[in-house]
Amino acid sequence: MHRLTLTVTTHLYGLGSVHPALPTVMLLQGELVCPLDLVATHVQAEIQRANTSRETSLALHYMLADDVCQAPTKPSIDPASEIARAQHGLIERRFMLVVNGEAITDFDTPLALTTQSQVAFVRLLPLIGG
Repeated sequence: MHRLTLTVTTHLYGLGSVHPALPTVMLLQGELVCPLDLVATHVQAEIQRANTSRETSLALHYMLADDVCQAPTKPSIDPASEIARAQHGLIERRFMLVVNGEAITDFDTPLALTTQSQVAFVRLLPLIGG
């Protein structure tokens, strides 16, 4: 087993602009990771970063908020609850997980990641007027 450091970006489309990429450093052990575990690792890293910096996490807000137009709030102090919400959001297709340019639709098949892997979470919003 070895450790990988990946940069994860979070994008929000549908408000007329693309929000800046929000990098997150993740440490993953092994060469294969389940997509839901990837979500959990990302959420844990974002909660830790937000708590350390005493700021909100736009990355988590874009993944979890029912209304992303509202101001972001600090993540809850219960990481398990936030992880469950994020995993449920992925399964419900509220946001997409994109690895190396490919949307992941099978959440049970482990992914082979390398230091060159590009991981992104993408939230699409309905356009105004349909």
